[in-house]
Amino acid sequence: MPPLTTSDWIYGGDDDTLFRLVTLGSVDQQKKGYPRQRLINAAGWAPSMGPMIKNSDDLSKILAFIRSRYDGDPAYKFGTPPSQQ
Repeated sequence: MPPLTTSDWIYGGDDDTLFRLVTLGSVDQQKKGYPRQRLINAAGWAPSMGPMIKNSDDLSKILAFIRSRYDGDPAYKFGTPPSQQ
């Protein structure tokens, strides 16, 4: 599974990317044309959690938890900074 609680965010860290990764999973995200941004090894694929998330409030809490566990450069906590794009 792609790491979500470290600085190794394979798909990126912006809100849209994390939303897709949590709800679609990594396989469906790639099928929809959203590629990996970093080529590091992952232990496996991320499952789709969309069917288990009951409402947008629950999803917001999940994304907030993921961000709270991020241990990398704070400039990248919400994705690639505009100055680096």
